[in-house]
Amino acid sequence: MKTLDKLQTSEWKRPEEVMQLHRLKVKKRALQARMNNTSISRNDLKLKPIQNSSNCNDTISECIGQKRKNPFLRDETSKKANIETSDLEPSNDNTLFELLKIETPKPDKAENILDCPLTFSNALSKLEIDKNTSESEIIKGAKYIPIDWTLKTKMRFMSPKSFPWNCKLKTSEEASGISGFVRCLNISEQDSTLDTSPNARLHRCCLIWQHPSIPWLELFPRSSGKMSANLTNNLTIINSTNMKEALYKDWSESFRSLFHLLRARQCPYFYVCANNFTVLFRAAGISGISEAHALLTPTTRGFRTSLSQEDIEYTMPLRKDFKRRSDVSDSGCETLDTTVSNTILANHVENQYPDDEDETQDEWLQSLGVENSEIRKINSSQARMTLEKETEIDNMKQSLIFVKGIEAQALFNFLINCKSAITTTGPLAGIPPTLLAPVAFHGATLKPIKVKESIVRVDNERYFSLELRGPLLPHVLPSLCSLMKSSQLEQYSASCAQLDSTTSFSAVKQELEQAESTNTSKIPQNVFGKEYLSDCGFNDELLKSFCSSDPTHIQIIENIKFSNNFYTWT
Repeated sequence: MKTLDKLQTSEWKRPEEVMQLHRLKVKKRALQARMNNTSISRNDLKLKPIQNSSNCNDTISECIGQKRKNPFLRDETSKKANIETSDLEPSNDNTLFELLKIETPKPDKAENILDCPLTFSNALSKLEIDKNTSESEIIKGAKYIPIDWTLKTKMRFMSPKSFPWNCKLKTSEEASGISGFVRCLNISEQDSTLDTSPNARLHRCCLIWQHPSIPWLELFPRSSGKMSANLTNNLTIINSTNMKEALYKDWSESFRSLFHLLRARQCPYFYVCANNFTVLFRAAGISGISEAHALLTPTTRGFRTSLSQEDIEYTMPLRKDFKRRSDVSDSGCETLDTTVSNTILANHVENQYPDDEDETQDEWLQSLGVENSEIRKINSSQARMTLEKETEIDNMKQSLIFVKGIEAQALFNFLINCKSAITTTGPLAGIPPTLLAPVAFHGATLKPIKVKESIVRVDNERYFSLELRGPLLPHVLPSLCSLMKSSQLEQYSASCAQLDSTTSFSAVKQELEQAESTNTSKIPQNVFGKEYLSDCGFNDELLKSFCSSDPTHIQIIENIKFSNNFYTWT
């Protein structure tokens, strides 16, 4: 008995452990059967009965000596088999597809992972590649250059490789560049008899038509505050009446000639730069608008009142509701200026609104026992609030006005007869506004843009720099980018210095959509607008960009970068 107890304590195990091992084997066999696409009989899954030897009924010693198989004995071979990795086959994607009732993709010969069949093992890799691809597409940008209607004063191109041109022009290169610009010829064509070198094509992009042109005066930008005192003393000859009349008469002829070219669609656009405002006239078809139109910024309440008095209808697309200035800080602090302004405001309201409603309101207040002095104060405060709201946006971007069609003709007539467009004080006294255009017109002067080429270092890296100074019109940037692309420059960047007062020209996008939606002839205009402007001096690719009605193609560009045949800008 002692021997049996010793055997039971040393070799016999608990039934829970045996059943746990049995269930593990059953699961393993079932998984192996599914992986091998075979079925296993349920008889194999049953627990085999213990077959005792008949000789074990005699004595316990004989059972021990026979060494029968103990069903509760730990199986060392099974233990090793469970631990060995050779029996643990890797998961099969086909089995998982079968369990999900999905057809197994047929493998094909693929060179990269994107062409491999869909499996669970490469699904994550494929998603990662798609993510990287989408991010790279976002970074690439666009293949077109948006149009920026903002006037620019300076532009600098930088490239790690040298430019294919230099600033030293030969006689033939300068002549070909001037001939191509004046005659509106595309000298990049191979069948042209002009010089097609990069120097000639660069010189063609760096010319502009301007009126008036006074050598000792800088008429762009029109910032009279930067003039020196010595220069102001030398301008006494312009203060004579004969000089003013001659300048104004010549300017009127030039302005009229330029506007007629615009109406005939032989000039795509031009600028009128006065001391206090800038006007952009655009031909019919530009930006998808079917009629000739104009944008003027900045404006004041007095200027807008003058337009209203001339029956010129305009819209203010950038205007929004502004919070009225607080009058709390000025309460109880009336001065001579405020008293005079209140009187002017009251007179303005009386002259502008002589309706019966005002008389009725006054009579109603008098019937309530309100004195006439109090009624005048109420009317004055109301007029002050109304006019303050109108003057909140003066000289701001939101003060831009937009006219089109017959109203653009009325604005032209107003400007050509507007004496306030010519300043009477300062170094630019008596000088008419500056006219800038990409095509020739009566009295125009051909002006070159200053070009400077140098080598600069940024973060210990050498870059080739090309700097341009002068009135840079909207077509200059896309023309230079097209020239660099045709010269096979793989990478370059450009930064622009803008005239801040003209940035609102590129901010008018919603107005373009409204004008296009309300235009009854928008379909013919969009189709034939490019053909109508075929004689305006732009090539087909550039004209297509200017005639696009997509508001996203109009952006304010401060920096632009070209890389991998894509443009990105900020």
